[in-house]
Amino acid sequence: MHSRSLRARSWALPTLLVALPAIVLACSSTSAGRGAPPVVAAAPQTHTARAPAAAEVQKAAQARKPSAQASDVERVLHLAATDNRVQEHLRHLTKEIGPRLTGSKRFDRAAEWCRDQFKGYGLDARLEKWGEFDVAFDRGRQQGRIVAPEVQELVFQTSAWTPGTQGAVRASALLEPADQAGLDDLKGKLAGAWLVRRAERPDGKLRRAIEDACEAEGLAGYVAGARGDLLVMFGGHKVKLDKLPKQVRIQLRHDQHAALEARLAGGEAVELEFDIENTFTPGPVPCFNVVADLRGTDQPDEYVVVGGHLDSWDGAEGAQDNGTGVSTTMEAARLLAAAGVKPKRTIRFVLFGGEEEGLFGSEGYVRDHEELLAKTSVALVHDGGGTALQGIAPDYRMFPDVEAVFAPLVASHPKFPFTVRELDALQNSQDSDHAPFLTAGVPAFFWEQSEEGYEHVHHTQYDTFETVDPEQQKHSATVVAVAALGFANLDHLLDRTTLQEGKPLPRRRMGVQLDGAKVTEVTQGGKAQKAGLLADDVIVSIDGVAVKTQGEVVSALQKGGARKSFRVQRGGAEVEVVLDYTDDAAEKERAERAERKAQWLREHPRKPTK
Repeated sequence: MHSRSLRARSWALPTLLVALPAIVLACSSTSAGRGAPPVVAAAPQTHTARAPAAAEVQKAAQARKPSAQASDVERVLHLAATDNRVQEHLRHLTKEIGPRLTGSKRFDRAAEWCRDQFKGYGLDARLEKWGEFDVAFDRGRQQGRIVAPEVQELVFQTSAWTPGTQGAVRASALLEPADQAGLDDLKGKLAGAWLVRRAERPDGKLRRAIEDACEAEGLAGYVAGARGDLLVMFGGHKVKLDKLPKQVRIQLRHDQHAALEARLAGGEAVELEFDIENTFTPGPVPCFNVVADLRGTDQPDEYVVVGGHLDSWDGAEGAQDNGTGVSTTMEAARLLAAAGVKPKRTIRFVLFGGEEEGLFGSEGYVRDHEELLAKTSVALVHDGGGTALQGIAPDYRMFPDVEAVFAPLVASHPKFPFTVRELDALQNSQDSDHAPFLTAGVPAFFWEQSEEGYEHVHHTQYDTFETVDPEQQKHSATVVAVAALGFANLDHLLDRTTLQEGKPLPRRRMGVQLDGAKVTEVTQGGKAQKAGLLADDVIVSIDGVAVKTQGEVVSALQKGGARKSFRVQRGGAEVEVVLDYTDDAAEKERAERAERKAQWLREHPRKPTK
């Protein structure tokens, strides 16, 4: 998933609150996991009951084995409850294959394995090329440590498509000079050394002079500090074999870098050793999506697309971003095939490549399948990590059909409530593989999730299998399977009138990073910074609506008028902060669409929900 200033997606009212049946939890653990936030909006219909014990749920699931006359949905739900293998898929991806950088050998292994799995389920599966990279990049051994005056292991990363050390390199650590005199003193000593960047960098002119001197003398590499505990992975794939980057650049965990800088500033002699195996391979490097079809019976040339992105950054295991979305997609396919369902439309499962570098795989799919877009009812993308899928946000014309699709999930278990939230028009966050479909006029959705804890693992060294809650993953795979089948069996394609009236509107953005409702970072020049919102502020309410989670903050931000009144806890006091979107280009169109919705609903009154 691409980075963005506020990660959760937009939600809006009115809502339909639904919950998975108790049977779905038959294979779940008894831990609370990292559960979804409470749903505070009133719902047309709500069914609640006490959460049954695991043994009780298992017994109930076995007692409710589908009969020969059971519906497709009943068979899928029973299978999902009693034989859910989503974590098996995720474990293989992360532990047996590992991170899957686009164009790397590991990505190719993963793509071939996923294709073969789909084939094993009885689907028509293949690899579809969407483009090429000029150079392949693969990462091997990554070791670093202080070797003198004592030994200490170091936690670090290098960016993708950057050079390694070509073996272990042990050398003196030198502190970046703070002025020209300091640079003059270092000249003649830089060859083969490790230059430790200062946290407070010198001015641009001196930085350029330092780089020139280091290049001229043959520096071993630079050692910079991360902003905190997180080592954020990134890299630029646009490299040419005859112009490969030559300088090793290491990002060290903040606390270790700060300690190293202090030691060098105090005059202590320190030696570092890094052994970094980064390999470039000449291209062209073909890049693929994995595509698998469960053929429809009545309208096989109409499609429901379900997927996530197979690629990941390569500093960890690519578990939450996006092994979770891959594994729920694969398990949904397996559940549907194993249950023997015969959907009316073709359900197409797509695992996209190149998402992290620019949505390349999904853009390539939309480009290469242009003739199918008018017959594609919906695209559903899971790319928000391992928290439970808890909602979807259609526009008002789609709402009745979407409500019908998720009706089978209305039942007695409240642990993972699922909410259908109605929008004036679909919104396009532009940051995952649903975006190219929306741009092309296809109804497309990014599942709503709490994304609790996601910032800690997203693109960092902590994105590992162990951070994913199995219970929530099993739930999500079930939701994907039921949704795919429901959309495939609608009597008609999903309404796309509002998409034809204009492009999806961008979400209102604050320009912050959130941990729940707490502001952890404020982007310079963003709405929040201009309004006076500060890091460590805790948002209490927006326009009088109490918020406690990141999802609730985003939901409240998208609703109502252009001036948003925030109450925030700052220190021991509550203060008011107003974010004003009045002059934003999208606000006039947002108001016009709200009026069109009101007019349409007056002309098409809805029957009360039973």
